[in-house]
Amino acid sequence: MSRDKFNKLIELHGSKSFAVKQGDGQAVLMPELGARVFCELAGRSVHRLDIDAIFRPRESFNNYGGNNIWPAPEGGKFGFNYLDDQWYVQPAINLEPFVLETNTSAMARVSKQTGLRNRLGTELEVKMSRELWLDDVPEMISSLEPVASMAYTVTDTLEVLNDVTTEQALIACWTLEQFNASDQTIAFAKVNDSRQAINFDFYEHPQDRISYGRNGFFYRVDGQKRGQIGVKKAAQAEYIGFYDLPNKLLCIREILGQNGDLYFNIADNEQPNGPFSAADNFSIFNSDADAGFFEIETISGAIVKKNKLKGSRLKSRTTFAMFDNANVIESFIRDIKMNISI
Repeated sequence: MSRDKFNKLIELHGSKSFAVKQGDGQAVLMPELGARVFCELAGRSVHRLDIDAIFRPRESFNNYGGNNIWPAPEGGKFGFNYLDDQWYVQPAINLEPFVLETNTSAMARVSKQTGLRNRLGTELEVKMSRELWLDDVPEMISSLEPVASMAYTVTDTLEVLNDVTTEQALIACWTLEQFNASDQTIAFAKVNDSRQAINFDFYEHPQDRISYGRNGFFYRVDGQKRGQIGVKKAAQAEYIGFYDLPNKLLCIREILGQNGDLYFNIADNEQPNGPFSAADNFSIFNSDADAGFFEIETISGAIVKKNKLKGSRLKSRTTFAMFDNANVIESFIRDIKMNISI
């Protein structure tokens, strides 16, 4: 969680970005970096931030880190990340900047009109937009009396401008928030009936990386073995997040609102049971050792009117909190964890 990287980010793109501060924290929206959001809290960068990628922004995938808007689905016949059988990030996502539409002292909105092509060959004309503002730290975190905390909200919107049916395409907002992994980073979800809440229709089953508690589950995200799980929308999870005890850091992500009732399989796989074989509104990704990061993700559904695809909208809040004593974090997760060992 180096502050030097965050300062270098501001030095490189600060004049074209939007920053808001809250106490010991600040959030920065970067229109030229895919409208990603990066945060600093108490002098530390909390997101994964790849400065080298910012210096070479024409790679096949410019994975800068931070909080990123991503059109779902990734795979399957409607996937936006394939040319035939080759994984591919389209220029609309990888290279094209957003334009700063509106900004005040408290919020900013960026947008762009672009084109997307899915694996089926359907061309979508899309307006992509993102709004950012600082939010109130939820009471369940503020009551823990952290030494530093902040919360920010992003609203992501995908508006389909041309005439496309659900037989030709699906689309939904998917926000992927990246963090540096370690052998001490544990992701979790607050959800009832946790053994039935997880969708494993992504990669190889994570096996003993998953453990279950009374009111949720835990996923060891050490950035050493590629894996991903979804949290079923029907499970009605309250939130997901992660904790890092050595750094005394706690993060939670909540869905505050969404427009779009048609949920579908977002996964990067063949989807043998079809595009509607899974319906998740949260997801957690663990990278392999070459990348060394993990993601905490929120997902919306598609807006459909009379079989026409109209777009998607998703409002998500991320909260960070730092503590003097890791025991406070352990106390917070005890209601989920109970007597399990992770």
